Amino acid sequence: MKSAFVNARTATTIASMIYLALAGQLNAQSAGDAYVVEVRGGTATFVVDTNVSAISVHGKSNAINASLRIRQAHDGAVLEGIEAAVPVKSLGTGMELRDEHMRKYIFTTGDGRLPDLRFSADRAVCSRGSARHSTCELSGNLAIRGTARPFTIVLQVSEDGDRFRAVGDGMVTLSAYGIERPSQLGVRTADEVKLRFDLTAKHTRPSAVATTGRVR
Repeated sequence: MKSAFVNARTATTIASMIYLALAGQLNAQSAGDAYVVEVRGGTATFVVDTNVSAISVHGKSNAINASLRIRQAHDGAVLEGIEAAVPVKSLGTGMELRDEHMRKYIFTTGDGRLPDLRFSADRAVCSRGSARHSTCELSGNLAIRGTARPFTIVLQVSEDGDRFRAVGDGMVTLSAYGIERPSQLGVRTADEVKLRFDLTAKHTRPSAVATTGRVR
């Protein structure tokens, strides 16, 4: 009887050790797994001052589409394969005539095309401020009128379950893209354009798939 009890306790101990070893291995794999995040309908806003202090131009789009992969590292998240686009036709300033001028003089190429605004970055490392908040600096290229220029933006990322929100500010200059500053009736825009992005998304974590096994 005593021998049977000892054998049972030994078997339980061995099983527990195997479970802990497998759990640790699975956790280590999960920490390095990447999952895909897709944004549909994020918000982009811009503000540009003018030579008249009381006048500034504000614009907005609710049509940001973006995709990336997120992988958790020990010191924070790693973002990979970052791609984002804003259709130019979705940008509006609240005045139809001004929108037409903006599309014509700012975003239309020499051959009459109206390409989307596009941002891309290969990789970005985030620093974790708390369990659910991180700061991510994205350095990549922003294409306006089909011309790509270096662009950096710092995003504040917050997570809530399987959802996350990223908010960040940046700035571009029209001169960097060879775009002349628009003017009308003596009002001329500044060269600097302030940008703000607000993205909310739901990520899909990778699922485990059994490739071999036996059921009895």
